[in-house]
Amino acid sequence: MIALLGMGLTDLLCWLIVVPVVGALAYRSFAISDSRGALVTKWVVSAVLLFFIYRIAMSSSIFNPLFVAIPAVFLGLMWTSNVCNILFRPLTSVFDGEGDEGELKPFYFIAEAKRRKGLYQEAVAEVHRQLERFPGDVEGMMKLATIQAEDLHDLPAATETLNELLQQPGLPSNNAVAALQTLADWQMQHGRDPAAARVSFERIMQMFPDTPYSHNAQQRLAHLDGVTQTREFRENAVFKVPSGQRDLGLRQAALQVEPPLATADALAAEYVGQLEKYPNDTETRQKLAVLYAEQFDRLDLAVSQIEQLAALPNAAPRDMAHWLNLLATLHIRHGNDVAAAENALHRVIDRFPKSADASKAVARLAALQGELKAAATTTAAKALGVYETDLGLKSGPVAPRSS
Repeated sequence: MIALLGMGLTDLLCWLIVVPVVGALAYRSFAISDSRGALVTKWVVSAVLLFFIYRIAMSSSIFNPLFVAIPAVFLGLMWTSNVCNILFRPLTSVFDGEGDEGELKPFYFIAEAKRRKGLYQEAVAEVHRQLERFPGDVEGMMKLATIQAEDLHDLPAATETLNELLQQPGLPSNNAVAALQTLADWQMQHGRDPAAARVSFERIMQMFPDTPYSHNAQQRLAHLDGVTQTREFRENAVFKVPSGQRDLGLRQAALQVEPPLATADALAAEYVGQLEKYPNDTETRQKLAVLYAEQFDRLDLAVSQIEQLAALPNAAPRDMAHWLNLLATLHIRHGNDVAAAENALHRVIDRFPKSADASKAVARLAALQGELKAAATTTAAKALGVYETDLGLKSGPVAPRSS
């Protein structure tokens, strides 16, 4: 059979080894190539050149070396870049992320370097290059949106990029929430659009109801108006430096300092109004509890506010431990009630056993008597204003009482 084919045993073994190896290399090159059409063209041209080289080599002309060298040079020029890529790829993969197939992952070092140099369009092109190889990569999509929003000041493009990310099936919840929170921040900072930011926070609440993500979004929503007012005040306010008092050292009477404009009654009314609009505003409810205890000597109302915070179902453990520690502090400073403070700290231990907060609560239990001795117990009682005195004991919105 070998004789019929016109080849020797050595030639047959060569074909059996070379053909499968070349085929495997060709398949791998085609699979990882960024331009498969150009690669196929190079294969066809190379096959034609190899055929001519073979025919010239089989002839008996004295000019065979010269005729073989010409197509061989063309072959070398065509495949130099591929050969170098194979030889030096292990080194270059450290920088561009194009490593072994089993460990392929996107790298954005080049894009970040171009961004730091102010080459934002080139940085975007580099991120796109990585995303073409790794479609939907979360880090790449977020980096692309960041360059668009913060560097190119193209918020619509950044919004489109993040919306594309959010439409990916199976996107982890933490990544989706991070994208929407980032978008809301950009809408406030770069777009000056609190209504759009509100929509972003509401999307978090709709996508992840009854979760810590929803709870945090509610807190951001509750203070969105305040952030807007603060920004507008800073942009429009005109600050004037008043002239100082002269001859202070020659005056016999002490300088009368004007009292602060925001009284305890006004603060309490402000907090109550905020809680009527946003009952889950934990920061304001905590401030109201401290105000009740310290300014009005109403520990009962303060405890009611803290208990409402402790009853929230989706609060973070860190916040819950903080509120219960605050409850213990209020019982010590304003109620001289060590037993109630101990009960609050034991609730921390029971809710979060084997945690850092539990360890701190155990240590604080041993120091409560010292706190009691150091606490100031002479806070003067102040009357409540005309707003509802039992706010926090009611589950629904409370209307202010008329005077």
